[in-house]
Amino acid sequence: MKRILSAILRYLKDWKNLLAHTLVGVAILLIALFLPVKPLYRLLILVAVVALNTLRMRMDAQRKAKKLQAESAS
Repeated sequence: MKRILSAILRYLKDWKNLLAHTLVGVAILLIALFLPVKPLYRLLILVAVVALNTLRMRMDAQRKAKKLQAESAS
């Protein structure tokens, strides 16, 4: 349980994730003013944003690990 909570906190502290969620949230609100968006579609967009941000964070971590290995090897 502690591992899950720390992963959630790490995810929420990343400024790129906050920016992405803010932009998607504002876009959904603006679209909802002109076109009604079904809650299912809102949920799917949110899930897609979380998945893409998680993938980005993992790729960043791998890139940093490779960079550290290259620096320590030289």
